[in-house]
Amino acid sequence: MAAYVLRRLMLALVTVLAATLLTYVLLRLVPGEPARAILTRIFVQDQAATVSSADVARIAERYGLDAPILLQYGRWLSGALTGDLGVSIRTGRPVLTELCWRLSATLPLAALATLSALALTFASVALKRRARSGRVAAVIDTFAIGTIALPSFYLGVVLVILFALKLDWLPVSGFSSWAHLVLPVTVLALGQFGFNVILLDDALNEAYAAPHIATARAKGLDEHAVFARHALPNALVPFIPYLALQFAFLIGGVVVVERLFTIPGLGAYLMDALDSHDGPAFLGAIAVIALAVALANLIADLVVARLDPRIRLGRGRA
Repeated sequence: MAAYVLRRLMLALVTVLAATLLTYVLLRLVPGEPARAILTRIFVQDQAATVSSADVARIAERYGLDAPILLQYGRWLSGALTGDLGVSIRTGRPVLTELCWRLSATLPLAALATLSALALTFASVALKRRARSGRVAAVIDTFAIGTIALPSFYLGVVLVILFALKLDWLPVSGFSSWAHLVLPVTVLALGQFGFNVILLDDALNEAYAAPHIATARAKGLDEHAVFARHALPNALVPFIPYLALQFAFLIGGVVVVERLFTIPGLGAYLMDALDSHDGPAFLGAIAVIALAVALANLIADLVVARLDPRIRLGRGRA
């Protein structure tokens, strides 16, 4: 187990290195001079402004943009390996400090959204299994498909109009209290709910079709015991890796929701850095997201191995 975890952590490091290197190269391939973009967007704050070549050259020299791409990346990497992600060009503050502050907003949002979606998913799937009427299952399936089809931005606007503007129950935007999390968490949780229900329901159908379920029933186990001891653990095996990736996506992929509710999260930080050609900030955010994906996959593998005794970590399936 320890050797497997160590190998996966090394793989996570390689993944982060590959993601940041590719990102750095792609940033330099974007049309236009990075130094000129930094000068007009951050210092002059007028993209249409005319700037001299000498000013552009000074900015390039100041931020090391006149060096070869691999040398620039090597400098960034040597600092990153010691915990120094550089200084944001846009704000002048250490990138690591800004990322920690942004994650303090994003992590509670992602965790609460995932837990809320899970609670709603398990309740809905359990209700489908226990209900004798096909209408209940049809209503749940229709609602799940509806949440998939409904864009998160549109749902967020509707909830803001209804609960914040019309009823005045919740704040419209901001991040100063737990009340500010209710609407964005609801939007994100409903966005996950539809996929969760469909995937978990299909996994349960496959689990119930397995021969050992019939054996368990033949031994006299009641349906609750069959579900809890046999069907659900097997259904969670394909569900948990998807859930882990879903959580990792929420770490950096909820830009629309963060923009709508003015939450100072990692996704909004990433887009601000990209818009202003803030290379250190953008690379730092990409590194955090890549690391989140790698760690989420590792945790999912460990949990799945715990649920399914047929899986031997590092050796494949028995």
